[in-house]
Amino acid sequence: MRLHPLLAFGYCKHSRLSRHFRPPHLDHTTRLAMSDSAKLPRVDFDSTETVGSTRWMRLETLSYHVANENPTDGSGSSVRKWDRAVRTTKQSEDSIDAVVILAILRHDPNDISRDEIVCVKQYRPPVDAYTIELPAGLIDAGEEPANAAVREFQEETGYIGKALDVSPASYLSPGLTNESACLVRLEVDMTQEANLKNYENQSLHDGLEGCEKDRGLEKLMIPRVGMLNALHDMQQKEGVKVFAALYSLALGMQIGEGKGL
Repeated sequence: MRLHPLLAFGYCKHSRLSRHFRPPHLDHTTRLAMSDSAKLPRVDFDSTETVGSTRWMRLETLSYHVANENPTDGSGSSVRKWDRAVRTTKQSEDSIDAVVILAILRHDPNDISRDEIVCVKQYRPPVDAYTIELPAGLIDAGEEPANAAVREFQEETGYIGKALDVSPASYLSPGLTNESACLVRLEVDMTQEANLKNYENQSLHDGLEGCEKDRGLEKLMIPRVGMLNALHDMQQKEGVKVFAALYSLALGMQIGEGKGL
């Protein structure tokens, strides 16, 4: 079988042919261009510009490289710009910013129709409306996501939970921000007296911070079965807005119940 020398070099790298073949000489500029193009598209973080910043948020303009539309000029790539929002508390590009908490109250292990999803209702200024969300919160510096979830869950809802598992990082709005969160599943023992009293609103819940109190954050129990319909009813009757991850969860549960889209 007769192969083109380049194919022979790659295909027969351990054969006798490979010991005699030498790749063609490439000048320094061409080699750099080929090396860069293999990694495209990519962001040049050294060229990031800060447009503005507040206590909690920073607006940046990124420079990112894409494959050159005119490769004959030797540059290998073209530069594009993209604006993004970044949390000032973010430790690094790969660090996880927050936890989103999924906790199901199981009142009867043999009857899932009695299960309830723990949610929160609160006013959100960016959308000028009350929202229905899964409990969530930022991870403190040096804190493990599981511990952050247990802490935030108790602060927001009053329930004491135990972390079952933690998902990899997911991205909430990657066209706008690099904010990431992991989903943490919590177990809530409803035989525990503190949790039972909290469910019956017999205990004083003082874990909310000032801004959360100001925005009227409150815990909300939504039936696991028929959750999507319950969210639709609240949207129509109360004018609330639903957190996208919660809506996706409800839709997935409905599909899982065999009711389709």
